[in-house]
Amino acid sequence: MAKMPRAVVPLLVTLLFPVALAGQDSTWQAITPEGVVRASAMVDSVFVDKQINRATVGGGDFTAYLMARLGVNRIPPDFQYRVRVDTALLHLGGRLADLPDEARSSLGPLVMFLKPETRLLAEIDLQTAGPRAVHFRLRNVLIDGVPVPESLLQPVMAGVGDQYPALTSSGRDLYVEIPAGGRMALRSDSVALALP
Repeated sequence: MAKMPRAVVPLLVTLLFPVALAGQDSTWQAITPEGVVRASAMVDSVFVDKQINRATVGGGDFTAYLMARLGVNRIPPDFQYRVRVDTALLHLGGRLADLPDEARSSLGPLVMFLKPETRLLAEIDLQTAGPRAVHFRLRNVLIDGVPVPESLLQPVMAGVGDQYPALTSSGRDLYVEIPAGGRMALRSDSVALALP
């Protein structure tokens, strides 16, 4: 059997699973410990202190903020997962090998037999949840571009929900309180915050 030309392999990986080159694509943003501080300052300025009526927070910073809300105490300074935001979803992706040990063990049966270079992608949407809350929901998880069946995803995520009390028991839902009339929406590359 003839070998595939080396130049074709990166192209195929990009077409089959776009997050594979997340570190080289400027639409994918880093998730850093400093992002928690930057995002918290913006959220507080709009929703807590009400110093400004509108702000946007970069997708990487906002994802770091959500991770802190979940109870992730420490984002490694060299965290290799990246996030891309569009108007429908937060896309969070990277290699299995780049997940911290705690996260890998919480996913247990979902990842235990996968190779370290396996690509994981989580798709998270944002919905309004009444007049004073928004709802982030893990919609899908893809492994090397293939969606994980619900029959496997549900029990694994329920176990994650047991470990992180900020999540609902499904392990897929995070509710965030905002002031009455406040809004939070996904934009291209960012999350928009607004008061009336």
